Amino acid sequence: MGLFDWLSGKKDTVQITEERIWLTKQAKFAGIQREIASALSDPNGPDAVFLVAHFEDCFDELRSLATIAGFDENRVLVSRSDALEGRMAESSLDQSRNILIVVGERHPRPSHDDALLEFARNLSCRCRFVQHASLEDPLLKIVASQWVQGVLRRLGMKEDEPIESRMVGRRIRSAQQKIEDRAAGDTPAHSAEEWMEKNCPNFGQPRS
Repeated sequence: MGLFDWLSGKKDTVQITEERIWLTKQAKFAGIQREIASALSDPNGPDAVFLVAHFEDCFDELRSLATIAGFDENRVLVSRSDALEGRMAESSLDQSRNILIVVGERHPRPSHDDALLEFARNLSCRCRFVQHASLEDPLLKIVASQWVQGVLRRLGMKEDEPIESRMVGRRIRSAQQKIEDRAAGDTPAHSAEEWMEKNCPNFGQPRS
């Protein structure tokens, strides 16, 4: 809690869990499913879980995951990031509630990720916030090329084990900032890959 928050009496009610990075998309979604199942089975776990995606393709994957896993749709809600506030309003959250926000991807622009985190920080209820990504996601393909996967596998990393590395997190952030600086706009897209094609098509190529 910062000094200003202490002086103003505001409590920091959000717990930020270290970002989890997986080798593959399949491993990422399997890891998300296990995390939700574990949280729901915990007597002191969240009252509600919000699965959040920036793009429609990830949203569809998360919705399918929740359906196939048989999660209670009253406790596990899937939302696009731009509709999260409305979804939470429907749930009538108050200070007594405890929620888990699981974000299934990174956005190429860091401002979108920052907005989600800031939203979580401003909630009146207790909240745990965690992001998941995979080395097969469009953004991480820029940060961590195919050889990184090979190195990690040779070191014995398995698909069901995530990376939790601040160094990798800093590299992701650096790549996002470069995209933010070079993006021509913020045209909506179905996927992160399509967003890159529409808004930053020449990223990775030398500047003229």
